[in-house]
Parts: sequence; structure tokens; C-alpha cells
Amino acid sequence: MPRIHALLVGINEYTAVGALHGCVADITAVEALLRARIPADTLEMKVLRDAEATRAAIIDGFRTHLARATADDVALFYFCGHGSEEKCPPEWLLLEPSGRNQTILPVDARVGETFDLADKEMSALIHDVAKSGAQVVTLFDSCHSGGVTRNIDDDDEDSRAGVARMTAATKGRARTLADYLELAREMYDPARIADSGPPEPSHIAIAACQHDETAKEFPKHPTPRRGAFTLAFEEAVKALGPSATYTDLVTAIRTKVRDRAEDQLPNLSVTGSASGSTLFLAGHAGRRDLTITADAKGVWWLSMGAVDGMPTPSAGQLTEIAIYERGAFDAGGAAAQPIGQATVDQVLEDRASLRLAASAAPLDSAKSYIGTITRLSSLPLHVIVDGDDAIAVVTLREALGRSAVWYAVVESAGPAVPTVTVRVANGSATILDVAGMPMQNLAFKVHAVDATADAAARDQAARAMTASANAFVDACTHLGTWFGTRDRTPLASTLNGAVTIELVPAAAKEAGIPVDRPAHLATDGAVALKYSGAEPPWVQFRLRNTAAVRLYVALVNLTDSYGCSVMFEDWIPAGATAFAYAGAPKRLRIPDWRGPAVSSATDWLKVFASKGQFAGAQLKLASLLAPATREVDEEDDEPPTDSSFWGTTTLRVETRR
Repeated sequence: MPRIHALLVGINEYTAVGALHGCVADITAVEALLRARIPADTLEMKVLRDAEATRAAIIDGFRTHLARATADDVALFYFCGHGSEEKCPPEWLLLEPSGRNQTILPVDARVGETFDLADKEMSALIHDVAKSGAQVVTLFDSCHSGGVTRNIDDDDEDSRAGVARMTAATKGRARTLADYLELAREMYDPARIADSGPPEPSHIAIAACQHDETAKEFPKHPTPRRGAFTLAFEEAVKALGPSATYTDLVTAIRTKVRDRAEDQLPNLSVTGSASGSTLFLAGHAGRRDLTITADAKGVWWLSMGAVDGMPTPSAGQLTEIAIYERGAFDAGGAAAQPIGQATVDQVLEDRASLRLAASAAPLDSAKSYIGTITRLSSLPLHVIVDGDDAIAVVTLREALGRSAVWYAVVESAGPAVPTVTVRVANGSATILDVAGMPMQNLAFKVHAVDATADAAARDQAARAMTASANAFVDACTHLGTWFGTRDRTPLASTLNGAVTIELVPAAAKEAGIPVDRPAHLATDGAVALKYSGAEPPWVQFRLRNTAAVRLYVALVNLTDSYGCSVMFEDWIPAGATAFAYAGAPKRLRIPDWRGPAVSSATDWLKVFASKGQFAGAQLKLASLLAPATREVDEEDDEPPTDSSFWGTTTLRVETRR
């Protein structure tokens, strides 16, 4: 069984900055929660409170305690205390669109030459732990924790503004590279980044708030003071149970924090090979499903929003949701039965409110439920099934129709929706793309059931046919998701096109690319690139936020092998420029597996931009046709009055030999 190695830090009494009040109580509650829910023989915990939590002790906690975690173990770091910002050294400016590092404050921070712990240093410590194969999880109940504070100027016990956990940005001597941990300097060395891109230590980070927000604590409700995030964390862990994923956990925490605190939106960030769909703490405390939770007003929310592909309801078109008890799919055996039904009511960027069906059994607002989509109001893909074997065609059409959510089975192609064809011929079936060409590696044998055969033969053929049908269902669902991501954009949003995508020509592994170098010319939303002999083109990916507001941005790359990778995800200030891969150039090449006869490849680079944060990692899709070989691998309770809370930009890239 995986072991849990936990390092918990809670600081109220600082040496050089203002005191906090609820951090030690928070960390004590987290300690009790973990001890109550994790068997003692699988839990190794180290707790640092107040004077114990020095910069040296926290660093040592990573290097001597969390570093004992091995493959399949979980290394958990939980911090409650002050957070802040500091000016970023000029060598790292391409890594930070805002020009600022986010920091957490040990108890002795800013005493003499003792600095904050910067986000780059935290990444280095995390990398050191993660290289063993352990799953690293960090939770920060501190302001600016969306990057890695509690404000102490509001003592109104009845205010949702609460008391924020934040201290001012450091005002002492500006740090130089020499002031950072040696491992951080090595990991973020500009030459290394130019050669291989910025490091992505594999870990899951859960933050109490976004970059520019404050994490609140409350004076008297309850007593003693507690942080809104950590209190919500406790409640969510207890409500979700052992099948909860990290995505489930953050969804539940968000609902509870929204009920208590203004301008505080917890968020989930996943880097490297980690995944938000894995079980929280290896299942000790909690199937990737949509989560349904209630807020304090009794409104039920689904953990899927406009950016994820949830269509806005329109007249006569409703998205339908089946509601299940948590754990309903864990036992196997007979199919789980829903306990209720709902329709989508209002859609925000990261969530959607639900209208429960009149016949639904009463739901317990203290619990969390599973939601599955049974019908989308608008579909991104149509599927035709035809061929020379009538029985196999009917069987496949019925199987695809029963499982259709992200696609619809139709008789003929229409003008507005991408259409693929499942073609049955000579005892096998394959999927033809929108141009009518067979998709590589998507051909399967079909085994029509002969009614005149004996029972054993009929049973064997039926099982084989079911397996083939399931393969086509999975492929069509994947394609529907891919086309939905490629073609998704809000109508008439002022944020459509607000973030421009520029491909800047570069030499192989070139460093120090001038920020004013002209980009490749885009014509009608497309850029054409060409090989130089056998060398694929190298480009830098530059993003410009032309809007008058700060935007949360995810840049994804949709390939013509039907995969989708996330190239950049972060805030970009109004009018600012940011770079995917910290400005390091990457090559766009035609995959070797396609063979020498294929002379071109197409990528769709797409920006999703929003005024509120969303989970860009949920847009990822593995390549459908072959293993990925390309080098480029709302905060208010009331809905917005228009569609301009999010928008998209798309740039098509054609690469030819």
C-alpha cells in the first residue's frame, strides 16, 4: 500500500512581519484529519509550527523527510502562513509574464539575509522529491498562492471579506541569482532552458486562491480563527470519500470557499506526468467523473464549464445530467443506477448550475455526488455507419447510438458539423476522416452474429462484436471531444482574438531571441512553415494579451493525429507578452510514424482566455492515431450578463517538407 509522507507547516508568530492568527489551528486540524483517515503504519508526518518553521527547517523537511518517499508513495506538503511576491531577476523574466516571483514566508523570513522561499526554489525542492517516482502534492493556504497571503487589516466578523493572509512584497535588497538555492539556479539556468525548455517537476498543486487574490481567515466563526480554504478542505475530504480525485477535491473546495469568502477562488495546477484524475492521497482520503456539489444557497453545481465544452442552454435544447451516489461505479458488477436527473441551467467558464428534475430524490447538500452527461444540447461530431455487411452495420450503428454523447449517429453528412464515417467492408471496419480517407490504426475486425449458428458460436461472435463496437465508441467519443475543443468558441465574445498567437522564426535551440523579432506572417488565420532540407522549422511561441484586463490563458496544440497538448497555462497581464516554454524554441515536424510519403502535417494552435481561472489540463488528449511524437508536445455567484467572460483565438499551422 502506498505510504503518505506529510510535511505540515503552520505559522502565526513571525519574526519580521505581521502576525497571523489561524494558521497553527489550521495545520493542527489537518494533522488530526490525516491521522484519523490514514492508517498509522502508512503515514509518516512531520509538523513545523511557528518558531520551528524556519527557512532551513522547511528546506530540510523536503530533503530529509519528503525525500524518503519512493515510487508509488505520496509526498504531501501543506503550508498555512504568509505569502508574498518579489521582483524576478532579469535572467528569469521570460518565465514570468508579470515580472514577479511568488513566495512563501518561513518564520524567519526577512531577518537579516534570510529570504522568502520563492516559487522557483519550491519547484527545485519538489523536483528533488519527485525524481524518485513519488507523487508530490502541495497545498498552500496563503495569498498569491495561485503561483505559490493572508491580509490582516479587516476584523469584521460578519464580513465575507474576512482577514487576508498576505504580507507586502519584499522591500529589502533585490535578490540576484546567487541568492537562490543552487538547485533552483541549475534548473532555471537560461542556457539549460534554451536547450530543453523550462523544467516541469511532476506534481499536483492546490492553492487557496489565484495569483492576485488573498486567502481569507475569519475571526470568530469558528473559534479560534480558521482559514476559509483549510476549513473547506476538511469538509470536502470528509464528504467525498476514498474515490475522490484531486479534481473532485478542488471542485468541492471551491463551492465551499465561495460560500464564505469574497474574491478567493482555489485552483488546481498539474505539471509533468501528474494527473488531476488520480485518487487524492492514493485513495486513503477520497474514476474521473464530474462532481456535483451544492453551495450555501442550495444551488447545485457541476464541475464542467464553457471552456471544458459545456454548451450554453438554448430554446428547445437542453444538456441532461444523470446523478449517482459517490462510489456507485467502484464495485463493478451490475450497472449503477442514477438516483436523479438534472438539466444544465447556467454555464460559467469552469462550472455549470443544475436544475434538478421534479422526480429527483432529495439530495443532501452536505454530500458530493457524481454527474454523467447523458445528452449534450449541441454536438461537435456526426458519425455515419455504412458498408457491405447489413447485420454488422446495424449492430455497430445501434452500439454507437446507445453510447453517443459527444457525437450523433446520422444517415448523411450535413454542412455545419464535421462528419466521419465508419465503413464496413470484407469483415472489418475502419473510420474515414472528414475528407473520406482511412484513419491510420483505426481498423477493427467485425464479427456479425449468424442467427443460424450454434449457441457457442453465437456467443463468441457476440462477445467479439461487442469488443469491436466498444473500440469504435471510444474512438468516436475521442474524436467528438477533439473536434469540440478545436471548434469551441463563444459567440460574439469581446475576448475572441484578444490574445494573439505569434510564431517567431528561430534557429535550432536558439537563446536570447529578441522580443521584437517579427513573427511568421499569418494569412486568413493560418501560417505556412517549410522544412529546410531534412531540418524541420524551429519557432518560438509568443502570446500577446491585447485586452484591457488581465486574462487567464491556456495555449493548446491540436494535432492532425487527434491529440491535444497544453503548451502554456498562466495569467497574462493586460497588454503584456508571454512565451510558451519560457521562450525556448521548438520544432514543428512531421511525425516519423506517418512514413516518407506524407509530406505535410497540420497543427491547430488555440488559445482559451478567460477573466477567471479554469483547468487547462482537462483539455489534454492523447494522440488517437499513434503515440505522440510531435516535439510540441468564475468567481461570482451570479452568472455574467454576456458571453464575454471567455474567448478563443485559433491559428492553423501547415508544415511541409
